[in-house]
Amino acid sequence: MNKLWKLLTEEGKKRKLSGFDALTVKYVAVIMSLYQLAQATFLTIQPQMHYAIHLTFIMVLCALIYTRTFQTNQRTSTRVPIEDWIYAAILALAGIYYCTQMETYLTRMPMVDELSSLEIVIGLLTVIAVIGLTKRCMGFVLPSIGCIFLAYALWGHLIPGVLYHRKLLAIDILDQLVFTTNGIYSSPIAAAATYVFMFVMFGSFFAASGAGDFFYKFSMAVAGRYAGGAGKVAIITSGLFGMINGSPTANVVTTGSFTIPMMKKAGYDGTFSGAVTAVAATGGGIMPPIMGTAAFLMVEMAGISYKNIAIAAFVPGVLYYLALLLIVHFRAKKCGLVGLDVSELPSVWGTLKEGWIFLVPLVVLVVMLMRGYTANLSAVVGIAAVIAASWVRKETRMHLPAVIKALEDAARSAVIVSLSCAVAGCVIAGLMTTGLSGKLASLILSLGGNSTLSALILTAAICTLLGMGMPVAAAYCLTAALCIPSLYELGLQPLEAHMFVVYFATLSAITPPVAVASYAAAGISEANAATVGWQACRIGLVSFIVPFIFVFEPMLMVTPANFCLQSVWIVTSATLGVLILCAGLEGYLKKEIPMLLRGVLVIGGLLLIYPGAITDYIGLGVMALLLVQQFAGTKFGRETN
Repeated sequence: MNKLWKLLTEEGKKRKLSGFDALTVKYVAVIMSLYQLAQATFLTIQPQMHYAIHLTFIMVLCALIYTRTFQTNQRTSTRVPIEDWIYAAILALAGIYYCTQMETYLTRMPMVDELSSLEIVIGLLTVIAVIGLTKRCMGFVLPSIGCIFLAYALWGHLIPGVLYHRKLLAIDILDQLVFTTNGIYSSPIAAAATYVFMFVMFGSFFAASGAGDFFYKFSMAVAGRYAGGAGKVAIITSGLFGMINGSPTANVVTTGSFTIPMMKKAGYDGTFSGAVTAVAATGGGIMPPIMGTAAFLMVEMAGISYKNIAIAAFVPGVLYYLALLLIVHFRAKKCGLVGLDVSELPSVWGTLKEGWIFLVPLVVLVVMLMRGYTANLSAVVGIAAVIAASWVRKETRMHLPAVIKALEDAARSAVIVSLSCAVAGCVIAGLMTTGLSGKLASLILSLGGNSTLSALILTAAICTLLGMGMPVAAAYCLTAALCIPSLYELGLQPLEAHMFVVYFATLSAITPPVAVASYAAAGISEANAATVGWQACRIGLVSFIVPFIFVFEPMLMVTPANFCLQSVWIVTSATLGVLILCAGLEGYLKKEIPMLLRGVLVIGGLLLIYPGAITDYIGLGVMALLLVQQFAGTKFGRETN
């Protein structure tokens, strides 16, 4: 029984390949990346065929790179066993056949024209491979969700009551899943095969160019000299990496390996150091101008332009990082922590003079996206700019081996995201074929009593639950499919509804019980994982509040269309609210704050963040009380040396 449980729940491990096996994986990955570059520039190909080619490459790579559950011995961890070579070859042949028959699939009538026996076999193979390979590289949670929705499509007609649906033939479900764009090849894989992959490739090239070292030096130069400088350096470094990387956990591992020890050396405790790094690394995915993979998925799922998404996300993103910087600053002042040794810090001007060229690719990418060019073309030009920028300095030049390595890394990095999007497509198929989407919307509305706040809380809870241990892309796609219809029925606009889901899909990385970013940070900081997770939630409290605020007051997401004096005041009051909220959480501004007043400050900060005349007046009154206590030398607090 124990072995069966492990077989069903445990994921495989990445193989450490060498020799022929490693060379083959490299060739497959590089060819995939070159194909994606061609498709993004000059190669005209039918969209469904492109999605199929993309997914075939991804499945082949996963079969070769990841072990199966019980392949844990030395031989299978360092070599690809013969059965996986055969598996990969079958997947490749199935993909080739599927693409050669694409014209037939585009002209046939789904669920009317019969599938051939070979097509049924290929369809079953595709579904089983998507579920099985996702479990191999991610564990059982996401594949289990996909299987539940497929099982519901097959046997939901046996369920009495509101969940009943008409009987569907298994062959018809398979038809929708594989041979139309309503299943595996629906909008999630469409985003993964286009915008997301090209963004991942840009990130791979950017990292290979040596820009990461510039980010770190720049953060040291800008923030290192100030109180709690080590913490502020960690925030800025993780935030900059997070915009490019797109994965909170990978960001924690990359930046936390040197920022967390630096924070501990400066005097922060391990729990606080790990929590700050986790929150900072997670926020990169919701901070413009690039926003990790979230913005590009929203483009496909919500039909909103990247420009509008990035502009709207700017103020909430600034509030996120402002709160984090204030928390770190107040903790440093309270504990008497000083900045880093100035003699060891690089100068701002010297750092910019040496590495300004690395900013050029980012500027090129953002300007092109803002001017309305496609994400694919913008990413290609950005990649070219990265290569060109690397050649300005001799020590950072990207020669052919570095370019090949970046191409390989891009394909490898896309495996988990693409497979999770394919499983999300299975969920979408289950929702669409059974009519469950409308039923879930009605259920959410009825559970929430047709209250917008209750529906939002339920959506946030579902998003957090679905995001346990999963990539942001998967959590967002699943929650969007399940919950967005109910938010639409309550009158929310697409931008507000999808941005809300993106926020909580991203924040699931720091939300217990399965806070993967927090747990990764805990491993580096040598602190208790659960404690780091809850500390991250406390530090990131503002990030859990802001999504509710911009739903009820969209002017918090300032855009050219809604910019006015009222929006300026809304942003100003929210900023003041963040200030006194953080002071209340840390119990310090200029000097210590007594516990009773700290509670009042937290409430006052929340009231200021929430838009409204009455709440603003109360919040400003609380702020005035704080200023009196801090600067008038009253008996409520004492100076801290």
